[in-house]
Amino acid sequence: MGFVKHPLIKKGAIEERKYQASLSKIVLEKGNTLVVAPTALGKTIIAIVLAVKLIGVEGKVLFLAPTKPLAEQHRKSFVSKTEIEKDEIVLLTGSTEPKERARLFKEARVVNATPQTIRNDLKKGRINLEDVKLCIFDEAHRAVGEYSYVEIASKYMKQAKKPLILALTASPGSQKEKIEEVCKNLFIENIEVKEAGDEDVKPYVNEIENDWVKVKLPADFLKVKNCLDAFSMEQIIMLKRIGMAPTTNIGYFSKRRQLEMQEKIRGLIKRHGKRQPSLYAAASKLAALMKASHATLLLETQGISALNEYFTRVEADGEKETSSKALKSFLKSSKIREAIEITKALGKKGVEHPKLAELGKILLKQFKENPESRAIVFNHYRSSIRKVTEYLEAVPGVKPKKFIGQASRGKEKGMSQKEQIGTIQELREGKYNCLVASSVAEEGLDIPAVDLVVFYEPVPSEIRTIQRRGRTGRLSKGKVIVMMAEKTRDEAFYWVAKNKESKMHKTLSALKGKETDKGQTTLGKWAK
Repeated sequence: MGFVKHPLIKKGAIEERKYQASLSKIVLEKGNTLVVAPTALGKTIIAIVLAVKLIGVEGKVLFLAPTKPLAEQHRKSFVSKTEIEKDEIVLLTGSTEPKERARLFKEARVVNATPQTIRNDLKKGRINLEDVKLCIFDEAHRAVGEYSYVEIASKYMKQAKKPLILALTASPGSQKEKIEEVCKNLFIENIEVKEAGDEDVKPYVNEIENDWVKVKLPADFLKVKNCLDAFSMEQIIMLKRIGMAPTTNIGYFSKRRQLEMQEKIRGLIKRHGKRQPSLYAAASKLAALMKASHATLLLETQGISALNEYFTRVEADGEKETSSKALKSFLKSSKIREAIEITKALGKKGVEHPKLAELGKILLKQFKENPESRAIVFNHYRSSIRKVTEYLEAVPGVKPKKFIGQASRGKEKGMSQKEQIGTIQELREGKYNCLVASSVAEEGLDIPAVDLVVFYEPVPSEIRTIQRRGRTGRLSKGKVIVMMAEKTRDEAFYWVAKNKESKMHKTLSALKGKETDKGQTTLGKWAK
């Protein structure tokens, strides 16, 4: 095994991989490049190799990452792998005083930073990107809308003497429009895609075993579901009569379509509200439908505890003087009252989603066969994360720890970044062997490689699916298990994500191969 040789790279610090060297060369030749590659293929190493080629005696590299822990991780990588002086490799975040940030930026050769910090300093005129020879955007799929990356890229292209952008992501999304927006916002001229099956990548990819576990909803769950469906159908029929719903097929009304309908109705009310009172009725019926739909989602994918908490919150909101007409009609419905009563009764009996017992079996087997292994259980809902963690505490061999974001929800406090980093360290040390985590663990944190990733529920997002899966198989063979309740939204979400991921690869191939009559990639127009 050979190692990368360069005056600014420590001897034996970076393993020589042809695809990394090739990508670095391509960026230098073709200009601003979006690199799409699976997690664990060393996208940070590509950035480091490129950086040392460009940095020279003067000038600097700016490495942007969406969170402080990830920016700190990149700083550590530069310190451990390069011969650049440690005090010339800096971390800039909001916790550093503005004047100190300006000084550090001026004196540094490698600046690792959160985008919000750099954007603010650019606005205040504290820093200038004139001497930045390479600007790296990690988790580049975020470069849409009003995200800080967009403004920074624009100012960099204007201010830098000789700008060069390297954008990195494992998953830019499946929609052609979304990928094109990212490319436009980051002035991308070239797209490079690396996949696990590529010949130059295969030797460095660990096998990830993919499996799923299906469970059936109990009869009592179906009773609640029938009540919710009956109420939903009443709202759909009314929406159809008003002319706002194209069909009475309940399966048509996904969350995305409901949000699209909501946006449409709001627009119509803004333009014709006074002349068409039926629009307000449509808005109310849709709002009630959305509440029932969310309740059904919780029932199908999470279980009684999560649904009970939701109903309790909704009932409390219904007692307020400011409660909406939609909420009142929802709570007055005999079908909803029946659903609430059954749910409360099941909650008192301690009935839970069958996924919970299956999850216990999965982790019991995992830690019995490999006591030193580590696992992450992903769950989208805070209330379920709490319940799952409590349940797993009673499973032999499992040492679970809740892992959530910084924002507080109601009475539940979030975890500060310091607490998150502490928990990750405790996972490394073995105090805990299983994180029960929200989406915060999907990206932006230096979580060590784990042997098993469990999706408590599938997510209808190719980006999140890829990021979750990327938490395993980094250092050795990994395993991913997706849990699904049969004939529910779980199954639908699983196939939505799978289809989107397939579409993403096809879209990237099409964009990469898209050429003008002159043989030049049409992406180049965005770099002008």
